[in-house]
Amino acid sequence: MPAFITKVVSQLAVNLERVYALGGRKIAIAALQPLGCLPQYSYPTSFQECNETVNSLVGLHNQLLKQAVDKLNNETSPSTFVIVDLYDAFTSVLENAENSTFENPLKPCCVGVSSEYSCGSEDANGTRMYTVCEDPTGFFFWDMFHPTQAGWRSVYSTLAPNLDQL
Repeated sequence: MPAFITKVVSQLAVNLERVYALGGRKIAIAALQPLGCLPQYSYPTSFQECNETVNSLVGLHNQLLKQAVDKLNNETSPSTFVIVDLYDAFTSVLENAENSTFENPLKPCCVGVSSEYSCGSEDANGTRMYTVCEDPTGFFFWDMFHPTQAGWRSVYSTLAPNLDQL
């Protein structure tokens, strides 16, 4: 995985250089959020803990991305590239759940009735094979991958002060 991550970030840097060459002068790049906290990875711990192995790989990606962006900014004047730190924003919201409306921020609102089904699955007869919570505003994640509107609102609230600098 580290070799793959290095290739991905290298290609991102090439693509950012292309955007700059096309005239882009203020370019925001999103760092990866803590993917190990997605419900698909917290499921084995009953949505109680993030998968730190996955998050360490995300950390490598974000570190290499920061190095690449720093290098690109040293080559351009004024600094053109800005990282939107989704990792810290997500982590801040997930770790401070006791101060928010999210009872268990790693648990999704919409889940399959068993491990063979996911949100939105139906059986051959068209029967719903998933359950949906009553109030999605109390959940950070909608399904095993995506935040709810309330989840994104919380992330944005954390990011908003820094976005004004863009």
